[in-house]
Amino acid sequence: MCKSIPFPRSLSASARGEFFASAAAPPLSRNQALVMGVLRAATGRALTAYEVLERLRPEGIRGPQTVYRALDALREAGLIHRIESLNAYTSAVSARPSCGCTPAPYDDHAHPSAFAVCRGCGAVNDLEDAALAAVLGVAADGSGYAVERSVVELVGTCPDCTRAAVEA
Repeated sequence: MCKSIPFPRSLSASARGEFFASAAAPPLSRNQALVMGVLRAATGRALTAYEVLERLRPEGIRGPQTVYRALDALREAGLIHRIESLNAYTSAVSARPSCGCTPAPYDDHAHPSAFAVCRGCGAVNDLEDAALAAVLGVAADGSGYAVERSVVELVGTCPDCTRAAVEA
């Protein structure tokens, strides 16, 4: 059975970072580590659960439930992101490792992100914008809602696909 990473979703990004930096940080289960490896290898792309499953078949992973359990645990831990518009997942490794939000030992983001998603090639870019995060925080605070998570996706065409369309 897949063990989930034991800490509550309600931890703030800084608390998650402190948790992962501490000696109490739990190791990933075998299945979680395999799923994380597949997502990291697909840097800049988001994969559906079935694409992850297909890439893990050589490792003996046969059922989608195994992949979904691992994805749920990794997502709840803040180690991966779900791209809602694609119904897919990505491991967003910081382009700016000095930003101070990287929880060791996994070096993935634990703060809310915004993504640019290309409809042409499927590229996914983590926008890592502190100003956007601040604006969303202010809007959330003013809404009266107890916000558990936010999803910000800009869907369009990436520079490479735009350039290719112009040249065609």
